[in-house]
Amino acid sequence: MAERTGKAAGGDRMATEYAAADGNQKVEFLDLAWPQIDRAAGHMRVKRAKQRGKKRGEVIEQIEITPLISALLDRMTDVRKDHCLYVFSNRSGNAHTQAWFKAMWQKLMLQAMEEKVIAHRFTFYDLRTYYVTQHKAERGVLPDLHANPATTARVYDRSRIVKRKAL
Repeated sequence: MAERTGKAAGGDRMATEYAAADGNQKVEFLDLAWPQIDRAAGHMRVKRAKQRGKKRGEVIEQIEITPLISALLDRMTDVRKDHCLYVFSNRSGNAHTQAWFKAMWQKLMLQAMEEKVIAHRFTFYDLRTYYVTQHKAERGVLPDLHANPATTARVYDRSRIVKRKAL
């Protein structure tokens, strides 16, 4: 695989790291802009995706900037040579597209398997599951990803153990 230099070389991996650390969906972070990040106040503001009815476009998540996210933002700022509006920008300064992310994800999976970083492929969706499970382990509660907390537990929580008896 050819080596790339500059902003694009680390941007792919940083987008993946960001997703694993904050639990956002692709549609929520691909167009993340620097003005949405308030490091002095210690939070980011992101519009929640997939809202229906009267709540459509109204639910804004205020995400705490943890030390892990802060270190990632520092690295992203270091590789950022221009003054682009978007955190995850392409060469022309626009936000990356869903198609870019899909292609990038496939390349990262192949590269990670070749370098023996991972043993088998996993989906981007698994990063959100990882986030929920880690959040619960560290803070004792599930994150507020859905209007109904039972939905978050049912769909994402992998730490739950169900005991049953065999025949």
